[in-house]
Amino acid sequence: MYQPTEGRPRPRILITMGDPAGIGPEVVLKACAIRKLSERFNIRVVGRRCRLDQWSALLGMPFEVELIDPMEDGAEATAFSPGVPTSEGAREALACIKAAAEMCLSGAADAIVTAPVSKVAITKCGIDFPGHTEYLARLMRTSEYVMTFVVAGKRVALVTTHLSIADIPAAITRSLVLEKIKVLDRGLREWFGIENPRIAVTALNPHAGESGMFGSEEAVAITPAIADAVATGIQADGPFPADSIYCGLGGGDGPGSGFDAVLAMYHDQGTIAAKLWGFSEGVNVTLGLPIVRTSADHGTAFGLAGRGEADPGSIIAAVTLAGEIAETKARTGIGG
Repeated sequence: MYQPTEGRPRPRILITMGDPAGIGPEVVLKACAIRKLSERFNIRVVGRRCRLDQWSALLGMPFEVELIDPMEDGAEATAFSPGVPTSEGAREALACIKAAAEMCLSGAADAIVTAPVSKVAITKCGIDFPGHTEYLARLMRTSEYVMTFVVAGKRVALVTTHLSIADIPAAITRSLVLEKIKVLDRGLREWFGIENPRIAVTALNPHAGESGMFGSEEAVAITPAIADAVATGIQADGPFPADSIYCGLGGGDGPGSGFDAVLAMYHDQGTIAAKLWGFSEGVNVTLGLPIVRTSADHGTAFGLAGRGEADPGSIIAAVTLAGEIAETKARTGIGG
């Protein structure tokens, strides 16, 4: 657990507002109102002033955190309604992400926490946006990264992310699996302070392929990649059937007992487990980036926007984890 270090400045954390028509601004305002967070971390919000002022009035919540408005150029914003996404709102959300990332790269902040945006709304603006993870990796010219979910001390990372199920088998290659194992191992060491991490790698097919009866990906790609990783000194094991490896992870009995993280082959193979661990506590963290980035593990929930009922638990956990990672980096002096 993060503990402030005497004589060391509080981690400087930027929170992006997310899509202004979704629940992002609401959960951000709720998180910023929590005194223990503002006492532990130096928090600033990156968002459009007029949007956050509207949300503050709508929710009856004062907004007292320093605001950085990347679009404060004198141009008036059009009116918007909670729950109704617009192209203008999508562009504003993207501008906030870009501005926050650039501030971190310049050394003006230690971490960013991203509130949810709409992939569909951004894509309709003609912008290639598979998700925050891919966008930030491309922005920072980083090809080796791994999407990782953290919930109550349990961790699961993904080899592939936003792909059609039909495209996944061809994407699972020996080199890609090895790359993700290496990035995950480095992230666990440098960002989470785990000296000798143990990584469990899942199979792609049921029963780990049942000796080739249900597919060849385990024999062709996954098992050789694990062997390659072990040869470099990484403690990786598998492939394990994905329907059982999560049992015991983080404590207790089961195949996952003793492992620090699971590396899953595709999105739902990992995220279903993460959401079952604690939907309102999950954090998405991108390992491998030159900056610290965490995110709430939920979407824009346009249908819930404006009702004041959004649970800020995930964004609170994301801010906390960002601060912990920033503190670990400051203490050890390692980790990009």
